[in-house]
Amino acid sequence: MPLRTLLILIAVAIIVMAARRLFFNKPPATPASRKSGKMVQCASCGIYIPEAEALTDAGRSYCSRAHLEEDQRQS
Repeated sequence: MPLRTLLILIAVAIIVMAARRLFFNKPPATPASRKSGKMVQCASCGIYIPEAEALTDAGRSYCSRAHLEEDQRQS
């Protein structure tokens, strides 16, 4: 009888922990960097990147410093 009681208590504990995890855990907060925002197109290669990550010069957006400098050399 004591072994049966112990197994029942363990099963109940597992069910309670699973229910608690399922119903009471909140999803982690989304970091500000992952929030959606305006996308801009690189003037050199055409790839779309978040506006917050883009490099801007004379109203044009670039995905990297290399593309910005390449475009400046061609001008």
